[in-house]
Amino acid sequence: MNTTHCTHHLYKSLWLILAAVYVCGCSGTEPPTAGNRNVTAYLSLNSLPITSDGTKATSPHTPEVENLINDIWVIQYNSRGIRIGEPVHYERYGEASMTVEDFKIELIEAPGSTVCLVVNTDDGTLSWPNNLPAFTEHLLDVSVTNDLTNKDRMPMCGYWTGDVTTDGQVLSVLLCRMMTRINLVVGNKTETDIENLKVELFNIPTMAYTYPRLNQESLPESAYIDSSFSDEITESLAAGESREFYYYIAPNICTEEKFATKVILTSGDRTWSVILGTDPPETPERNHTLYANNYYTFTLNLTD
Repeated sequence: MNTTHCTHHLYKSLWLILAAVYVCGCSGTEPPTAGNRNVTAYLSLNSLPITSDGTKATSPHTPEVENLINDIWVIQYNSRGIRIGEPVHYERYGEASMTVEDFKIELIEAPGSTVCLVVNTDDGTLSWPNNLPAFTEHLLDVSVTNDLTNKDRMPMCGYWTGDVTTDGQVLSVLLCRMMTRINLVVGNKTETDIENLKVELFNIPTMAYTYPRLNQESLPESAYIDSSFSDEITESLAAGESREFYYYIAPNICTEEKFATKVILTSGDRTWSVILGTDPPETPERNHTLYANNYYTFTLNLTD
């Protein structure tokens, strides 16, 4: 028998409410035309807030680790959704910080622009779609980890819309973390110690959308890793005790239960399992999606 309690924090932030307006049908890029000139602009970047729910992970992370802004990709699209100019990768050369102010970039003068930002890729060789509709469906490999150090990079994305007109404009952007954090609190509610407990996560996505919007297509099967992601407790978990585990994975955008992230715990011949999701188990028409920029805490009580 397995009982599960789920606590999650969903932030319906401004970027989820606003819809990007663009016209589809164009797939090429457009060079600057006569009268369109290069202009100097400045980025002001912050991260959307996340509030912890009070559950302490085994090695709790700090904002100074999770929110660092390192390298920045800048991709500009015009009012018709066509990419103008070449995407530019800005490497900050060891100047990672939690916020960015007055960061100089080059754009092209164009009304109704959408300037897309992808932060912390650590890769200046990436290629980006030629049109905005394709960019909103673009997936980036963000990997998966249960460890985050000062040397690691939390991938983030954001965008700015408006008229790019003159030198000196300031583009203020709130960045969304392109990952979700899962805290698993495993409690031994049996009457005996649990030996050699193994915790496995299945259906782990490693691909995340580079454009934050509410209605995203379900991830393709190729976005999931083939193997599980696991931890083991070599010492016994005494009756009444609990342990915490944490994982950073790409948001699991799915509509079918077979693609939902699943946890299986084993100890000898005993097995417990639970399917994760935004809604608690047994919820009618349950939502199995795990959204970006969120912390989820799942309390798994192991019983006989």
